[in-house]
Amino acid sequence: MESLWIPTNKVQNEELLLLAFVHKSFAADYKDVFTHNERLEFVGDGILGAVINKLLFINHQQMAESELTLYKIALVREEILAEIARDIKLNEILFISKWEEKMQGRQKDSILSDALEALIGYLYIDLGIEITEQFIKTYIYTKLEQIEKNPVKSYKTMIQEIVQKEHKVVPEYKDIEHVVDEKGNVSEYKSEIYIVGKKISEGFGSNKKKAQEDAAKHCYEQIKVWEQ
Repeated sequence: MESLWIPTNKVQNEELLLLAFVHKSFAADYKDVFTHNERLEFVGDGILGAVINKLLFINHQQMAESELTLYKIALVREEILAEIARDIKLNEILFISKWEEKMQGRQKDSILSDALEALIGYLYIDLGIEITEQFIKTYIYTKLEQIEKNPVKSYKTMIQEIVQKEHKVVPEYKDIEHVVDEKGNVSEYKSEIYIVGKKISEGFGSNKKKAQEDAAKHCYEQIKVWEQ
């Protein structure tokens, strides 16, 4: 557990720590035994946003609020959090269902980013804000240098700007329940982007918003290839 930057000598609630690594698909298979990490993810999402806001505010004192917002969006983007989860080997210790194992769930950005937020939620509740801030500063905020080399708008915003400029219309998104487990729970959505009635790209995510952003990312990448 030390590889996850968790000082084991300070852990107070081992059950809560374990819960951070339990995906809802695994909990569904063993309903009478386990709950899952979504509530911790909820906490982690809020704490992550607050800490990133603080670090950006302190370290970029000449940056306007609109710019701070864009950098925050970029830092907490699903693919960035999933990349960090892989960096710290979080994908290797997750509890996921047999179904998700077959679907390569350990490599899904949506599952990994959610698990990282759940871990942050655990750190805050059990170990406190100081350790949580250090974790975020060490593993997440350090991605800022990487992000500064790329556009710092959401992909949906960039695609809308491009499409409106070129076609005088807005892109249309079609959201689909893509992966549904045996109990009828939706674990992954697919979103398709249509421009002037033509399907351009598709994306996937644990909710509609994330699926749309993933689709917009792929659309943006295609447009850049076309422009070359």
